[in-house]
Amino acid sequence: MSGMWFVVGLPIVVLAGLALYTVFVMRKIGTPTRGDKIDLNERPNTALVVIDVQEDFTRNGGSTAFEPAYRDAALAVINQHVSSARSAGNEVVFIRHVFRNWLAILIIRLIAKGIGTPGRKGLEIDRSMEVDEAPVFEKAVGDSFSSPSFEDWLETRKVGKLILTGLDSCHCVQLTAKGALARGYLVEIRDAATLTATPEKWSLLKEELGDSGAVIV
Repeated sequence: MSGMWFVVGLPIVVLAGLALYTVFVMRKIGTPTRGDKIDLNERPNTALVVIDVQEDFTRNGGSTAFEPAYRDAALAVINQHVSSARSAGNEVVFIRHVFRNWLAILIIRLIAKGIGTPGRKGLEIDRSMEVDEAPVFEKAVGDSFSSPSFEDWLETRKVGKLILTGLDSCHCVQLTAKGALARGYLVEIRDAATLTATPEKWSLLKEELGDSGAVIV
């Protein structure tokens, strides 16, 4: 009898454990990071941050695909900001998302054709972007501050103000904004230079971010 309960119970325990781990992974991907507070007096510089503008996300043909005119208009505005930042002597940095957790990779491959998973050509920055010599940092969860190299670069460049662009406004952009605000950065989000698949949610998040100290223009 005990053997039968073991046979029946083991799959249940395994499935329950997998379900809990799935929740943990999804929460980690969607939770802003925490970090040490910066001293703005020692961080006089500004950086334009372009988040996740990769071919897998900008040009995928799935259910979450952006309408081409909407996408192209936002990408053009991002490039305008890149050009303006360089002309003003500000830093420009690109962030690239690659799912690295095995379960996240499995889920994305099952439900979203594997976009953002290792080995895909679509991980490259969108063909329209004027990357030039700008650094490109990789992250595996929503908040760009999950990349220690990105945070170290900001410290080296004495950056205290971030201008955020890219996608998705309701996910990685807002999570990066919250990670930055938690560390004491000044944060601006250029609305016309962002993309989102859920504009109705973005309207609510903009209010929340504004109340937290971000400036959305």
